[in-house]
Amino acid sequence: MRLFAIGDTHLPSARRKDMHRFGWTDHPLPLQRAWDARVRPEDGVLVVGDISWATRPTEVLEDLAWLDERPGRKVLVRGNHDYWWGDSASKLRQLLAPFRTIEGFLHNCAVVLGPYLIAGTRLWTVPEAPAELPGGEMGAEPVDAGYVARETRRLAASLTDAAARERASPAPLVRVAAVHFPPLYANARATVFSDTIEAWRPQVCVYGHLHASGIPAGFTGERAGVRYVLASCDAAGFSPVLLLEGAVKAV
Repeated sequence: MRLFAIGDTHLPSARRKDMHRFGWTDHPLPLQRAWDARVRPEDGVLVVGDISWATRPTEVLEDLAWLDERPGRKVLVRGNHDYWWGDSASKLRQLLAPFRTIEGFLHNCAVVLGPYLIAGTRLWTVPEAPAELPGGEMGAEPVDAGYVARETRRLAASLTDAAARERASPAPLVRVAAVHFPPLYANARATVFSDTIEAWRPQVCVYGHLHASGIPAGFTGERAGVRYVLASCDAAGFSPVLLLEGAVKAV
């Protein structure tokens, strides 16, 4: 089972909000073609936030159906634009239930997908982020100490659930961190999020959120034994990014 990731699909929702003003021509058609060509039904796909422009559950149904039609078994992460997500895990579970290939979501919890143990949360902009991050509709959110504290708690809750799932598993699992905001930037300054993730020792940490001129601001590559991957749509060339394939060493 191969594991892919894609972030920031920014699907139009019932609001019909397109991406042409950002230069994403005919989006999401190029992503759809690449996804359908590259991913097999038995593969896993992490969708790491900013999934839809919907602001409420009734507006997101067409976008969830679009995801459901794509090959692969999906796990969703909330992004800062996913207002439709809400704060109730039970309501979110009910919303996603008709879409059979969406097998899980990270909401103060972890998910086991085949041999992979997925943990994470949305995160937020940290004080260590570079000041030159571009703003705008898809740009950086300002630092907010309250949000950072809340996301730190949510990340801890997900990792606590991951530990329980790992203990209950009859076979070793491969740890993967999936978040929306960068936990680490190109300046390599440690953050509360990168410290927590690196202490967990996942094989890979995938994130999104960064676009256009902001793409170089994210840290990619290996640090403290963790491989950081940026998978926002434009950073990934509008194609799911292969994270793991074949036999990998479990922790």
